[in-house]
Amino acid sequence: MISIFFVNQSSANSFTEDYLYDVQLGNISVGKSVVSVLIKGNEIRVSAKTKSEGFLDLFYNYESELITNSYKEENIWKADNFLVNGILNSNKRYTNVNWPKNNKELYYRTIPILDLKKVYNVSKSSLKNVIDPITAILKVIENIKKESPCDIKLRIFDGRRRYDLLTKHLGKTFLKNDRPKSFSGNAIICGIKIIPLGGHRRNSKWQPEEDQFSDFKIFFGRTTSGALFPVRVSLERWFGIVTVRLLKSNL
Repeated sequence: MISIFFVNQSSANSFTEDYLYDVQLGNISVGKSVVSVLIKGNEIRVSAKTKSEGFLDLFYNYESELITNSYKEENIWKADNFLVNGILNSNKRYTNVNWPKNNKELYYRTIPILDLKKVYNVSKSSLKNVIDPITAILKVIENIKKESPCDIKLRIFDGRRRYDLLTKHLGKTFLKNDRPKSFSGNAIICGIKIIPLGGHRRNSKWQPEEDQFSDFKIFFGRTTSGALFPVRVSLERWFGIVTVRLLKSNL
C-alpha cells in the first residue's frame, strides 16, 4: 500500500479527481483549464486541457493539452515524461521530454525548434538533475504534507525553457469565494520566483531580478475529497494581474 500525498487517508491503491479552473486577467475571464489527476501505486499522471476564451481569444487564440507522468522512488517524486500539444494562433506547437530511468541523458523534442534569434539558448550542460513543472508542484505539496515550509529550489526544464524555481512560505490564509463557485477555505501560500537560464525571450519587458515572492503566489488548499491541491494562483505583471481560480463545481 502506497501512501498518497494528496489525500487524508494513510494509504490507498488509487485516486482520481478532476478540477476545473477559471483564468482571469483583472476582472475578465480569458481561459478555462480542466485538470485530471490519476494516481496508481507510486505513479501519478496529471493531464490538463486549456483553452483561451473571451476577448483574449480574438487576439491570442490558444489551445493545449498537457500530459505528464511522475513516479515516487525512495519517497521522492521524480519526473518520467512531459508532453504538451498546443495550437497558438493556428500554429502547432509540440514538446516532449523523457527522463530515462537508467540515468542516461534525457531525451527532448520541440516543434518548432527554438528560434535563437528570439530566445536564449538552452545549454545541454544545464539539463542535469532537472524535472518538469508538474513534478515540481508535487514536491512542493509533499513538503506541505509533511508540515514543512514550501521553501525549495528546483531545477526545471519543460522542453523549451530552462529555469530555476524558488519557492518561499508566505503563511496561511482563509480564501473567500470572491467569484461565483470559486474555492473558499483555508490555504497555505507559497511565493514563487523564476530564475531564467535559457529559452526565455531576448526582447521582453519581464525583469526577473525585480520580482518579489509576493508577485507570484500559489495557494494550496484541500478539496472536498481531502486532496491537497492548488486552489488559486495569482501572478502580477506589468500588463495586469492574472488569477487562476479552482471552481467549486469540480471539488
